[in-house]
Amino acid sequence: MHYQILKKAFNDISPISEEDWLMIEHQLSFENFARNEFYITAGETETQIGFITKGSFKWYSINNKGDFINFHFFFNNNFIVEYKSFLSRKPSEMNIQALEDSEVILLPKHDRILELYKTSHNWAEFGRKIAEWAYLLTVNRVYDFLNRNAEERYLQLLEQHPDIFQRVSLSDIASYLGIQGPSLSRIRKRISRK
Repeated sequence: MHYQILKKAFNDISPISEEDWLMIEHQLSFENFARNEFYITAGETETQIGFITKGSFKWYSINNKGDFINFHFFFNNNFIVEYKSFLSRKPSEMNIQALEDSEVILLPKHDRILELYKTSHNWAEFGRKIAEWAYLLTVNRVYDFLNRNAEERYLQLLEQHPDIFQRVSLSDIASYLGIQGPSLSRIRKRISRK
């Protein structure tokens, strides 16, 4: 059942034939993460791309003042990876932590994925699309902070994830929006009056 969801996700990104699928099916692994458990911590090197079948994660760093800076949230039916570390083979500067009990299918490790890219056009195309996804994620975050105010970022987040307040704490949402908790409260009150 879970693997069928993963196959559909692959095909939504780039067509994967049955032959391509059989190249990795026996190398997939399944891992549970309890709430607050880490998928990766700063200082570790990312070795695998995962796919969330249930749950959610936050992707964040801690600045030199000790503040948590949330960069992104990963939800079920999304791929999850600290891509900079995965590509560079260097330790991550970021943390990815479960926000709720979560389940993840892990793809084969880095070296095996690179072999797949060399042996299969479809897997190479999948790798390119995942790289594009990671790039666009970063560019869109930068664009949002340069061109949208906090209220516009808040409304966009609600549009993309209507149930976010049931799954993510207010402090994590405020950090993601680049504001403090009281500012988030004011935005929510202002919007509720409209």
